[in-house]
This record gives sequence, structure tokens and C-alpha cells, in this order.
Amino acid sequence: MRSKDIGFFPHLLLYALSVIYGLVVRLRFFLYKAGVFKTKKLPCPVISVGNITVGGTGKTPVAIFIAELLSAKGKRVVILSRGYGRRAKGIAVVSDGINVLLDPGRAGDEPRLMAERGKGIPVVVGACRYKAGLFIVDKFAPDVIILDDGFQHIALERNVNILLIASRDGLGNGYLIPRGVLREPAEGAGRADIVLIKGKGVIPYDMDASQHKKPPVFNFTYKPQCLVDLKSGKKTPLELIRGKDVVAVSGIAAPESFAATLKELDARITKSLTYPDHHDYAENDLRDIAAVCGPNGLIVTTEKDGVKLKRFAAKDIPLYTLAVSVSMDDATGFEKTLARLLPGGF
Repeated sequence: MRSKDIGFFPHLLLYALSVIYGLVVRLRFFLYKAGVFKTKKLPCPVISVGNITVGGTGKTPVAIFIAELLSAKGKRVVILSRGYGRRAKGIAVVSDGINVLLDPGRAGDEPRLMAERGKGIPVVVGACRYKAGLFIVDKFAPDVIILDDGFQHIALERNVNILLIASRDGLGNGYLIPRGVLREPAEGAGRADIVLIKGKGVIPYDMDASQHKKPPVFNFTYKPQCLVDLKSGKKTPLELIRGKDVVAVSGIAAPESFAATLKELDARITKSLTYPDHHDYAENDLRDIAAVCGPNGLIVTTEKDGVKLKRFAAKDIPLYTLAVSVSMDDATGFEKTLARLLPGGF
């Protein structure tokens, strides 16, 4: 957000709010560093996956990617998430690794997606990650816990701190929210043990300046895999949308990136319907979506939106999700780095 876009006085207000927010954030970090607030340690290794900005950097797909990688190496893995936007309170098991136990409303859309995608990998949600972690240790005896969206959650100690940055947006305009997109001052990026950059680009911040370390940096992208019919669950080749009229539906932080991906697959985007991130779809939304889809058109949505739209799939509407996977530019290098940093390796 720039002052030339919003005018001088709104800019001044947002700047003042950012300064106040920054003071609160810095005070919080200081109190942890001074030992006034205690960082607690779980009795098993923890890998945190998070970002320093608001918006979509790919935390959920990357958490799934790492969980599947470790599971394939023989590790017992559990994903722990706060479960943003969920209706249920307390600690809850979204998946026990065999069955998905909670709907998106009670689990949160991202934990539900991780539960559906991560076969054999339990998913647990809980606002207090330490208490939820102890619950996980007692119930599942994991070799490692993956902490989803945990970069700012310094109340819980982690063994590997993975920071995600979108190359397209970087660190935004350098301001803290609400003036900018930073969740914390940029120097906080120096806590990262590994930096993953979504897209092609270089790290937009010199982390040597404050932390005297230079974490390894890896680039990754989303690779479209197939389309999934929400009604039948059947996987369909990507050729289905090539040259076809498509309505793009998304309730994510970066909807323009989803539409761009569909265009790269040669889909003709006749309409792009965007909703707020974590949007809870209702019947009237589906009517609006169906109304703009022509008789020969298709509706394609994201996997995260798909977990919430699935309950409407019984209706006679051509509704598909675009399944994607994480493609790491240097997958071998990333594996070796993670194995070196994780206690016990793999």
C-alpha cells in the first residue's frame, strides 16, 4: 500500500498504526529474549514452516511436502496447526493418519487440506502449540512435529526454522502491517535456518546484517498435477481445460497467481471470482458461481477452496480443483540441508 494510492492523511494514520504495532512486536520479542516470557521445548524435534509477511507464500503445500518427505524416510510425522478460522475450540485431531475426523468448519480449511493430502500423517490443531505438542507426543509418539505457520510463534522452541518468501512480493514496501505486509521487522528474517523462495528470484533482504549468519536459500514453485472432479473425486488430466472457457474461483491471499496458473495451462478465463482468504462458502456463493459459468464452461478452484466447496459437489455443476505439488529447484540440496539440521538426521 502506498501513500499516493490512498492520500496523505490515510497514509499518516496507517504509518502511525504500523509504528504502534512495531513497538508491541519488538517489546514482545524483547521480553522473550530477556526471559520474562519463557520459550518452551517439546520432547521431540520441531520443524517450523512460516513467513514474515501476511499473504500467500505457500506454507500449506510446503508443510505437506516436508511431511511427505520425512514420512518417506521412515519418520513418524505429525503436523501441528493453529487452525485459523475454525469454529471448534481447544485441541482437536483433524486426522489420525488413517481417517479425516473433522470437517473444514471445525478444523480450518488449511488443516483439513493437509489432512486430506497427507496420507498416513496425523494433523492436530490447537491455539496453544505447546499444549497441543504435548498432546501429540502422548498420543502419536512422533519422531518430528511440523509446526505450520510458526515463524512468529516464538513461545515454542524449534530445531529447524524455515522461512518462506514470495519472490514476486518480497517483503512488500518494507512497512509493518497495516501500512505494509510485514508481520514483524525485516531483521526477524535472520532467525531462519532455511529460506525457501516461492518463484524465481533472490532473497530480498541481507540477513547477515543483524544475525551474522547466511542461511541456505532454495527456490520452489507450484507444479500443476491434475484436475480433480469434486463430485466424483476422479483425477483428470490438465488437458481438460486447455482451450476451454473456465471460471476461476479462489478465496486465497494471492488470487491473481491462481488465475495466472490457469492461463499458463491455456485455459480461457471468462471470469475470475475472488473471495476473502479463508472464505466460508454458502449456497448463495455457489449460485453466483454457477450463474457465470456458460453451458460448456468449467469451474476450477484451488485445493484449499475445494475442501469447503466439496459439500456442494452433489449439485449438477462442473466443479474441479487444480491439484498442485511443490517442485524444489534443488531438491537434493534441500534434503541434505534439512537432514543436517534435524536432530538425528534421516
